[in-house]
Amino acid sequence: MPSFGASLHLLLDHMWLGVAAALLFVAGLATAGPVVRHDYRALMDFPLAVLRLVLRLIGPELRAVRVFLVIFLFNASAIFLYMLSGVLVVVPAVVAFLTGVNIGVVMLKGGEIAVPGDDRPLASVLAPREPSHVPRWVGRCGLLVLALELPSFWISVGMGIGMARKLTAAGQYTLANMGALVTERVHAYWMIILPALLLSAFAETAAIRGHTRAGGDEAAEPPGHDGEQP
Repeated sequence: MPSFGASLHLLLDHMWLGVAAALLFVAGLATAGPVVRHDYRALMDFPLAVLRLVLRLIGPELRAVRVFLVIFLFNASAIFLYMLSGVLVVVPAVVAFLTGVNIGVVMLKGGEIAVPGDDRPLASVLAPREPSHVPRWVGRCGLLVLALELPSFWISVGMGIGMARKLTAAGQYTLANMGALVTERVHAYWMIILPALLLSAFAETAAIRGHTRAGGDEAAEPPGHDGEQP
């Protein structure tokens, strides 16, 4: 079984392919603006349908455990598949671009989606009651999510691109080579990427809960604060 050091080395070896995946992602993100502006339903329907599904799974109450489980399982499953998509050769690069498009569409149109079991759109549900009272740690959690989730996605797609490059070399598209490439990637995923996604899901859940409860009796106060002035 590959060691942690070997898994870390594998990720570092794919850093530049991860950068390529990030550039494709940014290109997709930039494309989302024209897609929404011109109302290209073919590119908008899928990400908005996924968002509706996620909202149904979470529920209108935004209970912390359900929010965490849905976020973690969704991200962990998707990124695992992206990492191994190199067996389909061109798919990882396409995934990087389309994921950028999908996230851009959700950012621009997701707030209009009605929350199941609630008459309000998502933007209203997530809006803090007192924006000025959103605690600083909420923003820090949001930054932690970006610092963990996006690089995990980019490097996983980069490993998918690297797999495709190795398999498409002359005579290399064999079950034996495919198995070896999958094995080392699964170990790197288990040892490094999955823990990063776990921490990211905790941070994202905390950020969502802290943001939506801002202005409540206890949400904007740090643990142990009794509300009294010194």
